Amino acid sequence: MKIMVAGIVELSLMDYPSSPALVIFVPGCPFRCPMCQNWSILEAKPEHEKELDEFLSKVRVALDTVDAVKVSGGEPTLYPEFLLRLSEFCRDHGLLFGFDTNGYFPDVVKALLGRVNLVSVDVKAAFNDPVLYSRIIGIDKGMEAINRLKETLRMLFLSNVYVDVRTTLIPTVNDGEGCMKNIGESLTRLGYVDKALKGEASYTLQELEPSLAWKEEVKRLRRPTLEEMIKAGESVGLPRVYIRKADVGFMIGLEELKKREARKVDLI
Repeated sequence: MKIMVAGIVELSLMDYPSSPALVIFVPGCPFRCPMCQNWSILEAKPEHEKELDEFLSKVRVALDTVDAVKVSGGEPTLYPEFLLRLSEFCRDHGLLFGFDTNGYFPDVVKALLGRVNLVSVDVKAAFNDPVLYSRIIGIDKGMEAINRLKETLRMLFLSNVYVDVRTTLIPTVNDGEGCMKNIGESLTRLGYVDKALKGEASYTLQELEPSLAWKEEVKRLRRPTLEEMIKAGESVGLPRVYIRKADVGFMIGLEELKKREARKVDLI
């Protein structure tokens, strides 16, 4: 079987919550997000083609130091058969299995339920703003993307999969209080809260890294401050909110961060 793989990281502590993971990057994506850090693999190329059995033989060598395999991209759900085969490989080797997605292909996600432990889902902006959503995904399909994302999330929140919902915070673009409140309210209606209270879902605000972005207009932006990220996390109004920021950590709980900041004030 031919597969498409753009790269591999043999050990990552920042891609699979609570588990060291081997991360596989696949090329290709239906979106053209201007802030994308993996813009060099937006298009699949001939050099990305691999033989599945040969690729898995190489992966086996790197499994001693990891507990999980995570597929990122690009958009992994462009390759349903590859994800299925990887899920079987992970099951046979006693590994956790997860993948990232923008939620655009809910039927693919549905077909993998029962075979995957973790799905990380990107929520780009408010669900009630298709114009902004189109701007952030780089194609004029904001309403369609939102509707497909809702279908994906509703299904995942009813499943036994851990759902890792994420938003990259872009200063002056999607970080407004109204935007954050709508994301929180929409996720609540879709079933996030019940899932989170069972310890099976979380919402993470990720720091924008302008220097790695695809488009120049994003490169000119700044990173969000920790204070802005905490404020956005409070505005979203959800349980189990985390912050991912280079100088803070991979997934640091919002309440823990607020306590840290309060202690700093007390020491002044």
